[in-house]
Amino acid sequence: MKRTFISAFLLGGILAGTHLSAQETKPASALKKGPNVSLNITNKKKFPPRTYVNLGLFSNYSCLNGLGINAISSLQHYNSYGMQISGFTNVSGLKSTGVQISGIANVTGKRACGFILSGLTNVTGTSAYGLSIAGLGNISGGDIKGVGIAGLVNVSEDTRGLAISGLANVNKDIQAGLIIGGLMNVSGNSSRGVQLTSLLNVSGKSNQGWQLAGLGNVSVENKGVQTALLNYSVTNRGVQLGVGNVNTKNSSKGYQIGIVNVSTDSTAHQIGCINLKPQTRVQMLISGGNANKASLSIRFKNKYTYTQIGTGAYYLGVDNKLSVTGFYRAGVYHSLTDKLDLSADLGYYHIESLENKHHGYPARLYAIEPRISLEYSLTKKFGLFLAGGYGWTRTYKGNQAFDKKMVIEAGMVLF
Repeated sequence: MKRTFISAFLLGGILAGTHLSAQETKPASALKKGPNVSLNITNKKKFPPRTYVNLGLFSNYSCLNGLGINAISSLQHYNSYGMQISGFTNVSGLKSTGVQISGIANVTGKRACGFILSGLTNVTGTSAYGLSIAGLGNISGGDIKGVGIAGLVNVSEDTRGLAISGLANVNKDIQAGLIIGGLMNVSGNSSRGVQLTSLLNVSGKSNQGWQLAGLGNVSVENKGVQTALLNYSVTNRGVQLGVGNVNTKNSSKGYQIGIVNVSTDSTAHQIGCINLKPQTRVQMLISGGNANKASLSIRFKNKYTYTQIGTGAYYLGVDNKLSVTGFYRAGVYHSLTDKLDLSADLGYYHIESLENKHHGYPARLYAIEPRISLEYSLTKKFGLFLAGGYGWTRTYKGNQAFDKKMVIEAGMVLF
């Protein structure tokens, strides 16, 4: 951060023909006098001298209390109050309050407050208050409070307000407010508002607001909401909403809502197609019946509920060729004895008729099947089950009824 500030500072110094010196005990800037090709209205009786009107090619003077317009650069040793406009660079040794407009860079040694506009970069040593707009980046050694808009990056200790960048918003400590990054938002400590980006949001410590990303959200501790394709937190005490949600530490009594939910905490609340906890039992089922001639599936069995995903050869008739199906089932179960379980579930089947579509069958069908099952465990890793229910098969096109019948299925449970 310091290197970035010094580089931008030197750029303003070169254009204004200045040199650096040690800071004095009196209110003084780190800048020495240099060439001053301008017309000025100045009150020299005050310390430091106040310049009320400054018009020229490039300027180097103590303080601006009014209007300064220069074709190349404008440099104040101390403070700038009012409007500062230059073709290339504006530099204020201490504070800037009001308006700074430049073609390349605005550099303020301490605090900048007001409207700051540059073609490339705005740099402040401590804080930027108000509206900062830069073609490339806004860089603050302290915080950005208000609105920071940059073509590429906003970089600061803290951001509190609205920050918009084409590439990334990066903060060492806290992001609070609405943070919008084209590709990424990064907070070294915590995010307390809204992080919005197309790819990735990262909170080094905690997310206490809403992380919204196209690809992924990462947080050590999630206390708010994470919404993305993939969400990761070490500890989740909020809500993770995405295709895949992961937390990797116990004491994560939050909610995971998605297709695949993974938690190392047995008390986590999960709503999804596949829910994995420490006590989740992953089993393989091999079965056959009058709906699926043969099927192979994986079951994820938790304390009272289970989900099942699999594939098989769907039965369209004795004289027909092979048809395939992919299916998903979700249900609940109750243990009647140590070895006997009673379960009820609902299944959805997608059916591809393959070559049968050339013989009058629809190319694709779907089926809904509620079932009740009895399962007996012969050993800890081997069991048998018998299921019965009813199935409705319909076409996708036109949603027309194709078949309905009682369904029976029997098979083995492994692991």
